[in-house]
Amino acid sequence: MFGYTLYILLFIVAALCLIPGSILVIVGGVLFGPVAGTLISLVAATVASALSFLLARWLGRDLLLKYVGHTATFQAIEKGIAQSGSDFLILTRLIPLFPYNIQNYAYGLTAIPFWRYTLISALTTLPGIFIYTYMASELVAQGITLPFVLKLSLAGVVLFALVQTAKGYARRKRVELPTKEI
Repeated sequence: MFGYTLYILLFIVAALCLIPGSILVIVGGVLFGPVAGTLISLVAATVASALSFLLARWLGRDLLLKYVGHTATFQAIEKGIAQSGSDFLILTRLIPLFPYNIQNYAYGLTAIPFWRYTLISALTTLPGIFIYTYMASELVAQGITLPFVLKLSLAGVVLFALVQTAKGYARRKRVELPTKEI
């Protein structure tokens, strides 16, 4: 139990400090195996993203509204979040456009509701967390073997299909994804 708690706390601190969580998810797979590692990493990632969101909401949203809330650009972003915030959140979680940890803070500055954000974030991170955890666990158990390489290739295909499905969903819902770097 102590190991799980320590892992979750380290994961949260790392996420708040913008350290990529994928490294910790891999460590979770090595230390705890595919099932426990996935569940613990999911809890840790969800709590970390929720805390980042709340920090941004509490510390930054009022300042943001005060200084740029009146601008046309900010109003357009707020309108987009109000109209299709859940869809946009799903897409930005499934399609790696922006670093995950930065998204946590950025969404805290928007008007998207906290519980919707938290639930969608948890659901959309689950596939990647499972694949990373499972593959790390398999690598430790079997080493680099032909079955491992085949499973890794299959995992890559699954992640690619997930991204393509999300892009298709975006086109059907007419959610516009950014085409330029911010």
